[in-house]
Amino acid sequence: MFADILSIASLCGKLISAEQYIGDVPEEKTFPALAFPPPRVVDSPGNLVSFRKTYTLVIKVFEETDSKAFMAAEIIADGIRAPRYRVPCLAEDGSLTGEFIRVDKLDLQMGGTGEAQLTLEWSRQIGFERETYEKVNTVTVTERMKSDA
Repeated sequence: MFADILSIASLCGKLISAEQYIGDVPEEKTFPALAFPPPRVVDSPGNLVSFRKTYTLVIKVFEETDSKAFMAAEIIADGIRAPRYRVPCLAEDGSLTGEFIRVDKLDLQMGGTGEAQLTLEWSRQIGFERETYEKVNTVTVTERMKSDA
């Protein structure tokens, strides 16, 4: 699965104790629960050597009441705000990579009954594939050059 979502889900799991659903959310869910559906992805040109992908992830927080859902979402939001909007990146084996996801925008709002939504936005700069060429090692000139003498 997408490493950024797993990193964000891991941080959320450390902040509050809840069942986590990554991808599809079942009709019958337990309370409390966190849902991490696939993010929205928008790309744009970055510079001459790379392009930018902007991700928007809506984390759904499910609780028994609106106030509990809001409080749980606020705990997660503060857990992202406090370390300067940085989420530690995890490798596929779950170990820390030393890199961070820098959250550019964080929005908290109520969804349906007993549901709060946290919207996170971040960007990644990705290098273009570069064409490779075989280097010329030796140039041999077989024609005579005309001289003025």
